[in-house]
Amino acid sequence: MTQVISLRMPPRKLAELDRKAADSGMDRSKYLLRLLDDDLARPTTESKRRFASLHLIGNFKSKGSSNAQVRAALKAHSEKDR
Repeated sequence: MTQVISLRMPPRKLAELDRKAADSGMDRSKYLLRLLDDDLARPTTESKRRFASLHLIGNFKSKGSSNAQVRAALKAHSEKDR
């Protein structure tokens, strides 16, 4: 079963998308699906993201900490430094 995706973009960008799709001999949907398929077919590289708050390393379990728990700990940590 296919799903519908809605995408908002400025008219200028939509016109450019339609032009590129037409140049490729495809309609808008087929062109976007081809771009997506090409991107998903590329091997993934290792993430370059790192844990930015070094002072928090080891303060939380990697599983089970909710956003609320992390926010509370951050707030407590920042209040302690005042």
